[in-house]
Amino acid sequence: MLVLYTKNNCPYCDEVKKAFRSHRIFYEERNIMNPIHLAEAKEKGALSMPFLVDTSANTVIKESDEIIDYVLEGSF
Repeated sequence: MLVLYTKNNCPYCDEVKKAFRSHRIFYEERNIMNPIHLAEAKEKGALSMPFLVDTSANTVIKESDEIIDYVLEGSF
């Protein structure tokens, strides 16, 4: 399962979400405006957004370009 942590007014978050939509990648978005999601992201090591957690591979990715590359190279 792909979990994408995002924040409002974030062009990098928008870029990742656009790439996911255009390639029909299923993911769960968690906006850090929700304090629970912010705490989760911090606990997983997020310092900036977007931040991707692939729960099935136990992988975290912290940069938008790397997130897009990871998802497009995988079989999601």
